[in-house]
Amino acid sequence: MIVETIDKEITLLPGQANLLANFRDSVLLALAGTGAGKTILIYWWLHSRMTTYPGETWGVAEPTYSMLAKILLNSSDPDRPSLEKYFQMIGHHPDYHAVAHIMKTDFGQIYLGSADNPDSMQGAAVKGYALDEGGQMSLLAYDTARQRVSMKRGQVLIATTPYRMGWLKTEVLDKVGQGIAVECWRSIDRPGYPVASYEEERRRLPSWRFAMMYDAKFERPAGLIYSAFNENVCLIERFPIPKNWLVYSGHDFGGANPAAIFTACDPATGNFYHFGEYLPGGGRSANDHVGEFKRLTQGYNVIKRVGGSHQEEEIRQLYTAHGWPISEPKQHKVESQIDLVIGMHQLNKLFVFRDLRQYLDEKRSFSRKLDDKFMPTEVIDNESSFHLMAAERYLLSDFTPETASGFRAAPKSYGGYRF
Repeated sequence: MIVETIDKEITLLPGQANLLANFRDSVLLALAGTGAGKTILIYWWLHSRMTTYPGETWGVAEPTYSMLAKILLNSSDPDRPSLEKYFQMIGHHPDYHAVAHIMKTDFGQIYLGSADNPDSMQGAAVKGYALDEGGQMSLLAYDTARQRVSMKRGQVLIATTPYRMGWLKTEVLDKVGQGIAVECWRSIDRPGYPVASYEEERRRLPSWRFAMMYDAKFERPAGLIYSAFNENVCLIERFPIPKNWLVYSGHDFGGANPAAIFTACDPATGNFYHFGEYLPGGGRSANDHVGEFKRLTQGYNVIKRVGGSHQEEEIRQLYTAHGWPISEPKQHKVESQIDLVIGMHQLNKLFVFRDLRQYLDEKRSFSRKLDDKFMPTEVIDNESSFHLMAAERYLLSDFTPETASGFRAAPKSYGGYRF
């Protein structure tokens, strides 16, 4: 397929052409290798949609404001101008308002946002939303983009390399045909991409890393912390939790991203079942949170609530004052807490309801940073963004499977577990 810009013709890759021609599906995914022409596809998609639906509003987000500045507002790519320059080239007369991150054109306006602050993606209904490097974004950013286009029955375009396992695979790639269209192509498929560089990276990188970065294939990366989580066994459909089961909650504090996980224990087997998740974002009071906790556990016997670090006693007392007493975890070290969660997974004693989307996205992505040889280090990658993983380890580190060697003992026992 060939398209014309103001000064030249461009030959599109088959995947690019198929996505640009698709006005039917609600989600489009361009899954492509590094340097394969993903960001310029967003320009072309905006161009085609804005001329088709003049006067509408659109949204574009990068993973961070820093990336927004480096990729869209400025560009070091000789084959791709800045977004503003592109609209100048095609005669749409852009007028960028930096404070509000709004670009106005002859055919509509574009809101520019950052996925690490999903509030920047909120606002009026839009006709379409593009997520550049969406694989680096959270599930909340994807949900926000879909929410913003729902009123106008618009379209979301995701253009990315498959950086990690997570929502991009389970919520998009695995649901092709359900209003979702996916096109994949390699870095080398882009005309002009240097073959020598492609082959050099193939020799230099671990096979899994090369497959993800340059061939746009999902692989299980090195450094995944909870690789012992057996989804074939422990990821299950929701069922009604019996009223006689004991219920526990784990909590991670924070004004911007408070989180909680709700778990039931089958007293007959000692198995645990994650049945509820809570990750509402900011803007709510402790009393609001407690009201939601009570709603989620209504009719159940919540016998323990655990959360926070050793330094967060004041927050625990705040929740206690609002009728939701939270205990400090008995195990304080992060690595020790993680080891206990891994032990649960190794024993297949921890089951998870399939509809806990945010929990599962974190579980599949929680990883170690890699060194310059792409080997895992001891440092957790972006640890502060994994709030449900923190809530889980705070809670489960209070339990010790009696059948597993090396787990500490504790005085009281329920369903084969001590705490």
